[in-house]
Amino acid sequence: MRLSKQIALILSGFFILMSWSSVWFEISAVGVYSEGIDREPTITTDYIIDNSQESFELSIENSTPLLLYWINRENISPNETESSNQSSDADTEESTSERESCQGSCLELARNIFKLTILLMVISLSFSIIKPIRWIKISAVSTWIFGVLVILIAVPLAIAIDFGIFDIDDDNNKSTTGGFDTNTGETVGYDQFAHFDEDNSLDFSLGGIDFSYESIGFDLGLVNEEDRKNITEKAPIEGEKGYDSLIAFSGKLNIGPGPLIDWWLLILPLLFVILFGNSELFEEE
Repeated sequence: MRLSKQIALILSGFFILMSWSSVWFEISAVGVYSEGIDREPTITTDYIIDNSQESFELSIENSTPLLLYWINRENISPNETESSNQSSDADTEESTSERESCQGSCLELARNIFKLTILLMVISLSFSIIKPIRWIKISAVSTWIFGVLVILIAVPLAIAIDFGIFDIDDDNNKSTTGGFDTNTGETVGYDQFAHFDEDNSLDFSLGGIDFSYESIGFDLGLVNEEDRKNITEKAPIEGEKGYDSLIAFSGKLNIGPGPLIDWWLLILPLLFVILFGNSELFEEE
């Protein structure tokens, strides 16, 4: 084996190891209660995700009005109707099957897939040195390409699903903030709101995945029990009783790649040195 291939193989092994052990993705999320709570409390969360764990830092700006909101509101049970029960049962069955497809954590599943990809990468590179035949070369290149797809598509989507962006959870437990308040321990379900409306968008860019979310509705937990039926039947306008229960929220989240993708891309030129140095591409040897 030529010295250049030996060096390329050693460097490839090092880059593969760094890919696995480096930071995978960084998430920045900022959510603001833009209406209904004094001083617009802001929830800021920064995530760092690697091969084994997710660490995060949570901060709440102007937290006192938000804490008072959580303390003063009453946690109520949603009104159950025959139609809502039927739709809820269907949604529950669907969401249960989706959760089972990930077997708990979709991110953990993505980690296992990438771990297997790394193992296949090491095996294919090793065999390409021992017996550099065409199908081994093809499998090595295919494994590298598959690794790129896992990093750029599978892992970010798994993060988004676990974060709650795609509403995999049961609709009855869906947060009125689109998941931005998940780590506060005070999640308020949208079934406790009247005239609840939400809007979200998802964009893909070189910087990762950008998600924006907006919601607005009347929090029945802030309304006296005898007035809830009236608000549920007709949304109050400004100046009417119950209008001060209007809560609006907006948030933005970015899922950006860490050094993982850089280390994985560095493997590509070394891969070609190992597989195709001084030989025709995919040549049978």
